[in-house]
Amino acid sequence: MYLLESEIIEYINNQHGMEVINADALYNPLKSINIKRDSNLKIILETTSPLNSKTEAVTIPAGTVYVNKNEVILKDKFSKRLFILSGVTPYASTLSVTNKLRTELSYLDSIKSTLESLLEEKYLIEFVSNMDIKNFILSDKILINKSTTERISIDKINFSDTSNSELNSWGCISNKIDDFSLYICSYTHNNQNYQYILYNKLLLEEERRKIRNCISFILGKPILYLGYSTYTEDSKMVSFELRSGYDYKGAFDLDALPPTILSSNMSNMINSDIFNKLLISLYNNYDKYDFQHLFWMYWHASTSHFYSASVQFGGCIESLQNSYLEKNSNSKIIESTEIWKSFRENNMNLIDELCIDNKEKELLKNKINNINILPQQKQLEKLFELLKIELTELESKTWKQRNIPAHGNKIENNLEYIRGVKILRTLFNRLILKISNASEYYYDYYSLGDEKSYNLRLLEDGIKNG
Repeated sequence: MYLLESEIIEYINNQHGMEVINADALYNPLKSINIKRDSNLKIILETTSPLNSKTEAVTIPAGTVYVNKNEVILKDKFSKRLFILSGVTPYASTLSVTNKLRTELSYLDSIKSTLESLLEEKYLIEFVSNMDIKNFILSDKILINKSTTERISIDKINFSDTSNSELNSWGCISNKIDDFSLYICSYTHNNQNYQYILYNKLLLEEERRKIRNCISFILGKPILYLGYSTYTEDSKMVSFELRSGYDYKGAFDLDALPPTILSSNMSNMINSDIFNKLLISLYNNYDKYDFQHLFWMYWHASTSHFYSASVQFGGCIESLQNSYLEKNSNSKIIESTEIWKSFRENNMNLIDELCIDNKEKELLKNKINNINILPQQKQLEKLFELLKIELTELESKTWKQRNIPAHGNKIENNLEYIRGVKILRTLFNRLILKISNASEYYYDYYSLGDEKSYNLRLLEDGIKNG
């Protein structure tokens, strides 16, 4: 049973009699392979081959944008098992005259294999990183059973003694969505912490991504996906896929900043019931308001320099604002279709009567077609009015200043602007929570509060100075 990603990698590396079906971009024939994951979560393939080995790799000009379709296929000689190594990108090659070997290092996008094709898959485990839940007390327990057997042999006489022990560990958050359950887990093995999500049902990758994105937002830190494995009813592995992780170029350095309280008892506890309510609320609104797109921008904004982060958080809010107004109201100055149609026709006729070039007339007509849109500031005010939450003077001022760097202008007060980024992130959190009806409270990361909990505010109340 392989519950840890490290065990799967060890299993691949210990396979003897591996046959190379397709070496593709690698120097071959291959004499050995070794797989590991580096500190940046990239999967590294190390291969050796004779000094006179050849490669069919095509040299790609620097700066070329392309899809990497390099694929290495390995086969276990003693079974029908195939191991598909995709997105192979060689990046280093060294020669050893002493050992008469070439050693080549390559990045991999993924490794995939089906070990038991005829068995029925019942469970799925996702390997993840960066959840940072070790800093929280988790409300649900993991039961660990340990069995130790001692054997003593004296000549042909054998004695054995088996002892069993049970250990309850706080390391799990239980959730249920529709007809399936999932468990967010943290597990320590050989002094190394592993994080995974266990599903009692096989879900498509897009569905699992949706759930991971919602969990990330709740925890206040992006989950980094590393792959999955599937199991039978009696916990026998059927298939697996390992992926190189994408770290948003700074995800590890982010503090975990949950948008709202996760327990009514203490600031560093996660209550499963509260967590599950948040997850279901976000999950049910995910597709309607395209949270996948929003959360993608949100985490890139979170890892950006504050100069660009203000613009990016502003973009997150604008995108959510446009989506909400489109589905629940509108962003027009003149809402009456009849009045707008009359206004437009009158102005189009005036333009036709002007003694100017036809190209200039077209430019003016295009302007007319686009003038019935509320300015961004008014759209934001309308959004907050519809949601019946407060937009304070401080929040409004920060919103107006969000695009200063985008226009190449100088920021006069860096400290104020950095704190303004905290306001923009908190505004986005409030909007997501309110639109999803996920919580009554939000954390104000602008105002200084308790050392651990910051300021917990009602969702209806905005951020004020002081």
